[in-house]
Amino acid sequence: MGILTLVRHGQASFFSADYDQLSDAGHAQSRALGEYWVRHEVTFDTLYVGPRRRHRQTLEGVAAVYAKHGLALPTPIEVPELDEHDGLTVVRHVLRERGKLSDEPTPGDPGGAERERLVRSFFRHYLEIMNEWARGTVVVPAVESWEEFRARSLRGLDLMCVGAGNAAAFTSGGLVSSATGWVLGLDNDRVLELSAAVRNTALTELRHSDRKRSLVTFNSLPHLPDPRTVTGV
Repeated sequence: MGILTLVRHGQASFFSADYDQLSDAGHAQSRALGEYWVRHEVTFDTLYVGPRRRHRQTLEGVAAVYAKHGLALPTPIEVPELDEHDGLTVVRHVLRERGKLSDEPTPGDPGGAERERLVRSFFRHYLEIMNEWARGTVVVPAVESWEEFRARSLRGLDLMCVGAGNAAAFTSGGLVSSATGWVLGLDNDRVLELSAAVRNTALTELRHSDRKRSLVTFNSLPHLPDPRTVTGV
């Protein structure tokens, strides 16, 4: 019997020119996770990390806390299958085609109410278009399809759910929801609903054996007890 903990990356820089790096809040969330695991004497036999900078930065934040306490973590194994889908590219492509690109958040880092307004505006289009993409009514050339992404996420799950021991994988929210969907037998609509719920540095635990995979926890944030530190993008 083994346990695989899927970790969504810390808050990335959604409104900046380069999304693929943690914000100050994202770095703080990663450190908080590390402190929580150290405090509860959590150890891992295997670590996996996705190919994005935000995945590795989240892992590095956790590892730095372990090192501060004189503890070591296993050398991480990079797994390309842990990459996120390319939904943002799909949404931008469709918004451009429909003449709604001006509704997309612009570069910069607004705060407070303005940030919340931009998030709501963008994701109103995002979820609508993602559902169309998943149903196959939206196709973007040279972009991995939703079905290809789902198949890739299953390959990653098969690769990591092996043997006994405790493992963790640092990845993105879409991958977390897709993997959870495979374990629970959910359809695409339900997987997308889950993806909208996954919070930054949230933990999703899967128990696996040779015969069965089951969900233990989903979207857990024991290391972020203050709601003000919880983010979704």
